[in-house]
Amino acid sequence: MAMSERWVTFDCYGTMIDWRVGMEAALDAVAPGRADDLIAAYHEFEPQVEAETPYRVYREIQREALTRAAHRLDITLDADAGGVLGESLPTWPAFPDSIAALDGLRSAGFRLGILTNADVDMIQGTLAGPLPVEFDTVITAEEVRSYKPGPGQFDAFISRHAPGRADWIHVGNSVWHDCEPAHERGFRSVYVHRRNESRDGGCATAVVPDLASLQAALESLT
Repeated sequence: MAMSERWVTFDCYGTMIDWRVGMEAALDAVAPGRADDLIAAYHEFEPQVEAETPYRVYREIQREALTRAAHRLDITLDADAGGVLGESLPTWPAFPDSIAALDGLRSAGFRLGILTNADVDMIQGTLAGPLPVEFDTVITAEEVRSYKPGPGQFDAFISRHAPGRADWIHVGNSVWHDCEPAHERGFRSVYVHRRNESRDGGCATAVVPDLASLQAALESLT
């Protein structure tokens, strides 16, 4: 297998970008002292809203999920506060290990991609700001009108790049959103176990604690 044919695709927010820090700062600005409660409730509603039809862009998904979360918690948000997540998302910080790890993978000959549930303009803002790394392909939910763990991004990547079974590994911070869809298509995945999430990697081929450990894991797999 030629080095240039080795693909590694990533989930972005939660895997390379620290969504928790970004969300806490954004929500604390509109609901001081209630960020943790809102985040917990928000993550219950987000997949529900994503599964509803018709398709809505991620910025609208975030607004609706946050509105429902605030309603459950009896938190009153200002009229313009519902869009705080979408507005702030492109500025959420990268994990300290992300850029160096990605640069190392590119230097080692891997081609890099992103499969994300974010809108096109959101990921463009992230790549122009906190994550200034060159990626060979970026596939968004907005482009394929499907949210992970749905098939859109994964099937689009396969259609565009036709990777062999040994040539593509997907990396993500969610077994459900990332590892399972890759596994269902016969490809390997790496679960990035950050913070206090469940340690159960499920169908993931490998589990790493951070992106600093990723290259060694990938080299062992390839």
